[in-house]
Amino acid sequence: MVKKSNLVKILGVTLLLSGTFATLLQPSLGQTVNDGANEQYQQELNQYRNARENFINSRERYRSLRNNKNKEELEKATRNYLEKVITSLIRRLERIKSWVSNRKSLTDEQKANIIEKINKDINWLNQQLDKISSAPLDELREEARIVLRYWKVHRIRVKRVIGEIWVARVEFEIKKAEETAEKVSKNIEDLKSQGKDTSQLEAWLNEFNQKIAIAKKKCEEAKAKFEEIKGEPGFDPVMEVVEAERLFREGHNLIVESVQYLKEAHKQLVQILKEIKNMGIKNIQGSSSNIE
Repeated sequence: MVKKSNLVKILGVTLLLSGTFATLLQPSLGQTVNDGANEQYQQELNQYRNARENFINSRERYRSLRNNKNKEELEKATRNYLEKVITSLIRRLERIKSWVSNRKSLTDEQKANIIEKINKDINWLNQQLDKISSAPLDELREEARIVLRYWKVHRIRVKRVIGEIWVARVEFEIKKAEETAEKVSKNIEDLKSQGKDTSQLEAWLNEFNQKIAIAKKKCEEAKAKFEEIKGEPGFDPVMEVVEAERLFREGHNLIVESVQYLKEAHKQLVQILKEIKNMGIKNIQGSSSNIE
């Protein structure tokens, strides 16, 4: 029989999970939710809320009348609620994995590295799901603690993954811009060999390259910030969450600055390409600098 004190502790940890997972099912990585995905999100959210409500009602009935029937009902409701929490986490990770797989700006190697990390988390969660499905009530408390700790680590890991994706997207645009600069430089040399005055073009290209260089530096600084976000077992959850938030915020700000320089460089590039075409060269291709 589960002692009263142990049961109270189980309820406490489970309620702590309730608060922690309140926004669990929100769409991942800020992606736009289409009608189908939004419907799935609503279904998952309703299942989560129903399981939570059933757990709370079962807890109140057990507090009012502590008998075997109510205890069995509470055990079933607790188990079901924890299973819904873990299932929701798995679905969240699956959405992130799908989102990563569809990013054109990520190389196959980058996708594989991120997806490998996600798959490890999914496998671990499935193992916890198996444990919870068969664990007696007095063991659910520890399982709830394990899952809660995982979620704190997971939140940090997700921030690092988001940062890695942002960096990859910006690096993709920077590479395109650098390749375009090489083509522009060759076209300017061709014009110069024809005896045309290219001094203005060279000045504009220099400004373009400077903006790309700054964007690259900002992106590298952001990458370093995101790489400092760990989220590994054995850490101090409170301190590392605070530190992760700081690093993520600083990294994000650097990415925003990097993208702004890319946009300014693109405006400069449009001006360069227009002038090159006016001077007789029609076949150069520019960079769109469109961040996904």
